[in-house]
Amino acid sequence: MRKAVALVLLLPFLANAQNASQQIDGHVLDPHGAAIPHATVILRNALNGIAQQTETTNSGEYRFNAVASGEYILTASANGLASATRSVQVKSGPGPSSADIKLAVATVEQNVTVVSASRVEELQQDTPLPVDVVTQQRIQRTGYENVADVLSELPGIVTRNNSSFFGSSEEMINGVPSADVLVLQDGLPLVGARGINSGIIDLGQQDIGRLDRIEVVRGAASALYGTDAVGGVINLITHEPTHPFEGGLRVSGGTLGAFDGDLDLGTQFKKLSAFTDLELHHVNSYTLIPGDESTIGANNQRYDGMVKLSYSFSPKASIGYTVNAYHDNATGKNTDSTGTSASGYDSATSNDSTQTHALVGDFAPTSTTVIQTRLYEARYDSNSWSNPLNADNSVGAQFDYGNLYERYHRADATVSQQISSWNFLQGGDEWVQDSYRGLNRIVGNDNGQQITTNDVWLQDRIQPWKRLIIDVGSRYDHHSLYGGHVVPKVGLVYKVNDHWTVRSDYGKGFRSPTIGELYYLLLHPEYGYQVIGNPTLKPETSESWSVGAGYQVNRFSLDVTLYRNNLNGLINYIYAGFPMTEADLLALLAQYGIPPTFGALPFTATYVYTNVDQAYTQGINLKGSVLLTRNLKVDAFYAYVDPYSITDKQTLPEVSRNSGYVRAEYVSRKLGMVANIRGNFSDKWLLATGDHEQNYALWNLYASKDIARGIQAYGSIDNLANSRDSLLSQTPPTYDRTDYGRTLRVGMRYTFPHE
Repeated sequence: MRKAVALVLLLPFLANAQNASQQIDGHVLDPHGAAIPHATVILRNALNGIAQQTETTNSGEYRFNAVASGEYILTASANGLASATRSVQVKSGPGPSSADIKLAVATVEQNVTVVSASRVEELQQDTPLPVDVVTQQRIQRTGYENVADVLSELPGIVTRNNSSFFGSSEEMINGVPSADVLVLQDGLPLVGARGINSGIIDLGQQDIGRLDRIEVVRGAASALYGTDAVGGVINLITHEPTHPFEGGLRVSGGTLGAFDGDLDLGTQFKKLSAFTDLELHHVNSYTLIPGDESTIGANNQRYDGMVKLSYSFSPKASIGYTVNAYHDNATGKNTDSTGTSASGYDSATSNDSTQTHALVGDFAPTSTTVIQTRLYEARYDSNSWSNPLNADNSVGAQFDYGNLYERYHRADATVSQQISSWNFLQGGDEWVQDSYRGLNRIVGNDNGQQITTNDVWLQDRIQPWKRLIIDVGSRYDHHSLYGGHVVPKVGLVYKVNDHWTVRSDYGKGFRSPTIGELYYLLLHPEYGYQVIGNPTLKPETSESWSVGAGYQVNRFSLDVTLYRNNLNGLINYIYAGFPMTEADLLALLAQYGIPPTFGALPFTATYVYTNVDQAYTQGINLKGSVLLTRNLKVDAFYAYVDPYSITDKQTLPEVSRNSGYVRAEYVSRKLGMVANIRGNFSDKWLLATGDHEQNYALWNLYASKDIARGIQAYGSIDNLANSRDSLLSQTPPTYDRTDYGRTLRVGMRYTFPHE
């Protein structure tokens, strides 16, 4: 199998290279037909996504030399005007191709380039899988400071966090749970012991200061990204400098003692590109029930930093290095669990940190061949403990100590080959080693557990005629415990005309059990329960399809997607019983194939992991935008999902059937002012306890004002109507939804150079 794949990867090198001898030129014009100097013009190959960029002369003229024949997408942009796009067909033979492009005053949608749907740079509307993009500008115009809050405004993308729910900020796409959603930064996986934490990467700890955009791929992406991408991908794209010297400073604060500071500096000078981002974040915990001092969330302080370097030795070779790190400290107060606390409460403390290092080399040995190699190392360290609180709030003897260490290593290589003007082939080999160790977290404690995967993948991107693109691909996944598995995919995009695009996608998915699901060992006798991994688990599999269409004119856009995900062998933990004796415990473990050497305890409520569900999620996503005036834009998104467990014959928990979002935004360049109001709506849903969370609406307000060159003041009011769980008004009060209520934030931004 591996030899065959290697042969296929080498075949493109035997193909004859194309002669890149054509020329494209033209002018960029304003709405009145006048030339626009210093406009940015990007020429992107429609098949392989490779782009060239230039700037117009003082007479508004641009030129691209050494262009191979084929279909291209030409995009022009200039300050104060909307970007414009047109297609250009470059044919073999002498003579340049000319293409003038006129910029309009404003359009409802800007053209956004994405990379996550096909691992090829392409326009958002040209992807076979539906992709949502949250741009840097849109992120800023929420006033939010972390990715979880930003994505909470995308219907069908669940990122519940401590401000609304217990626990870490999770990620869920179209009803598919967190364990089946892959979270990346610049195409490489984020670590955070997701194998232990129910598949969750805490998006509340992912800051927004470094980001250019967030891409969310809805649908099966296992053929491109491997295990964990059954339901989709969230890709955080970090900033790339574009000026010789640039940077920014942001400071804000608000309710609950919130303080957030961010400093970033960057340069793009000759052959060197460098960017650094440093951040500090703090927020206090809070209580909801009068007389109960148990806190929601935690007193949280986080330090975050990133350095990103790239050097181009020549147009055909470059190397890049990125280091990323954060440290997070959280403290809170819980009701006494041991009966030894004089105050009736325990304090809880946790510290966690990550460090990642990525080394990337990009090489272009020929005009039609690109090779990328990556080395990636990531580590996650966490420790936590509790102390009883004395009557004077001093702490007693430590208990419930645990720690966890994850080490993730990855090496991969990708070869991209333009075979002809209508055929672009990609393939790669990926090796991953993931290991966990820790006290009261994993079987073997400090000896830990380890798994290794080795995958190869292929994708062929075919453009049989001008308006049709077909993606066909497959991945062979070899797991150190589960052997080999193949997942295929096929997608197509058809451009009916300049306004209509239709797309469809079909793919299979595969997720092998995580180390935590296999070897988790969490003993909490003081709380009366334990959670045990299961080494007999089988991999999850899936089959997904989607079909959609998009329509866009100057002031209006509409997009609709229908989808279905068939999920088999979903892994979850269930209540297995309360063994009263050692014999009862051995019988319970034997029922699930769990070795008695795992170290489980009798006389404790026992939860075990098992393949419990055959399920499906299906639904529709509908979104649209309209530019009512030059200054006022309204957009909306509605998501319906039907999540059903075939095994249990009931709705899957924690998924809202109906959710929606609406935003009205006013922008005045003359006044230097931006203001928007945003509403999020959620239908009731089934909780894991069997109860139902009630429907609710959250309204958020944001405004900013330019006060000097490069200096901007901004403020936000979140949960404007002070929505809280209705159960808090009952006697005695309780809650499912942990919203604090209305919060305020004010801040200042300084950016340079000012444009």
